[in-house]
Amino acid sequence: MSKIMKIILSIAAILIVSLGLKDDTQGIETAVLSLNQPMTNLVRIERLENKNAIAFYEWGAAPQEYFGIAMVKKNLFGWHFIGGSTSQTPKGYKLGWSYSDLRGEFSKYTEISYGKIFESDVESVLVTTNKGKRYPAKILEYDSGERLWFLITDGVDLAGSTVIGRSANGEIIEQIPG
Repeated sequence: MSKIMKIILSIAAILIVSLGLKDDTQGIETAVLSLNQPMTNLVRIERLENKNAIAFYEWGAAPQEYFGIAMVKKNLFGWHFIGGSTSQTPKGYKLGWSYSDLRGEFSKYTEISYGKIFESDVESVLVTTNKGKRYPAKILEYDSGERLWFLITDGVDLAGSTVIGRSANGEIIEQIPG
């Protein structure tokens, strides 16, 4: 095969992969918007398995604002909503907290804890299970400085866990008992 042909094939492969990812993002957004919740804002997509993802999103307007997840799955006809949960944004808290069981929707992952971070001093979120095991949550920034946290597990029981938000120097800013 000639050098020019290899270059053309490489460029074609990159374009196909790029278009596929773009189509996935648009398809997932369409699936989330199909919920018809007013003023929906898709904030993050986490691909978990080849054809499965969790989309974090907000919807509503003050004083009735909500934050949640949509579980979506891809088949031959595109991305489709298969389940999810949403809860009203808590007033007076520095961390939002929600829990969902993923069993039945994902083959590898079992549970998720997640929420919005409302206090700018929160630098880390730690989830402690009923059995005393501690797991650091992933923190992501979106839009203009908004942040969310989440922990997805593959067999760890998160029901009734305690969620702790800490400052950079380790001070507990918020503790939500399970």
